[in-house]
Parts: sequence; structure tokens; C-alpha cells
Amino acid sequence: MDHYISIQQQLHHTDIPLAYPTAIMLDRASMQLVNAEQAQASSHGSFPGGGMFSFLSRQDRIGTLSTLEALDIDLYLLPSPYQNNAGLIKHVIDALNRFSMFGYYSEWSAYGSTRLYPPDHRRLESFPLSWQQVGYPGVSFGYRDFRGFLLIMGRDEEDE
Repeated sequence: MDHYISIQQQLHHTDIPLAYPTAIMLDRASMQLVNAEQAQASSHGSFPGGGMFSFLSRQDRIGTLSTLEALDIDLYLLPSPYQNNAGLIKHVIDALNRFSMFGYYSEWSAYGSTRLYPPDHRRLESFPLSWQQVGYPGVSFGYRDFRGFLLIMGRDEEDE
């Protein structure tokens, strides 16, 4: 999230760090739902040191994301840059859903110790669990690049 959005400033791009404000946004939205009795916080969080969002059940966390996406909370109580910024809220909530899906179904978890290397130097060190779960057979070497479609033109006897 810290490298997701950048802005052009004169001759260079500047990243806008969004990880911390996004966590605060999720916590504040969770607090609003708990206070409105639309969600229930457990007595212990799922993640050590986590905020209110981590104290919700999976179902209530999804409900929090849905509530944010529907803009069904007080946008004034959210942190900057989300405060009263409906477009950014919707965009980031959508991105969180996509990033989670891409992360789960990608091969990233199998790169192991090479995961931070440039793409040409990464190596799969194991078979990703998510690939097993969806029945993906794995990487196939030797496929040629797509070179177009074979076009077969019929001949009409009238044209001869």
C-alpha cells in the first residue's frame, strides 16, 4: 500500500504511503460498526498489536469492508487522505480485495528465499498451496508465444 499510488511532482514521482492510514481507516470503520452494534468485537485480537479491525470476526471484517465500499459510515471520522474522500475509499477497498486475491493465488509464497530478487532470478522453491487447492497443474515450459489465428478463407464457385 505504501507504493500503490504516486503523484507527479515536477520531474519525479512521489509515493503516497497508504498502509498506516488504511489500517487506521479500517479500525475507525470497525469502531463505528461496533458502536452501532452492527459488529461485535471479541475479547482478543487475531493479530498481536492490532487495532479494532483485528478484534472482529472474519464475517464482521468483511462487513466492515462492505460498509466502507458502500460509504455507509461517517467519512468525516476517517484519517487523511480518506477523510471525506469517497472516491479514494472505494478505490482502496477494491484494491485491498484484489491484492488479497492476487497474493493468495499467485506463486509468490513459493519463491521462498528468492522472493525479493529481480524476476529473472526468482526460483520456485516449492509448489504453492493455493495452486494445489484450485487444481492448477503448475508452470509449463515450452509453450510458444501466441502468433495469431489461422485464417481459412472459403472459395465460392461464383467468384471464379
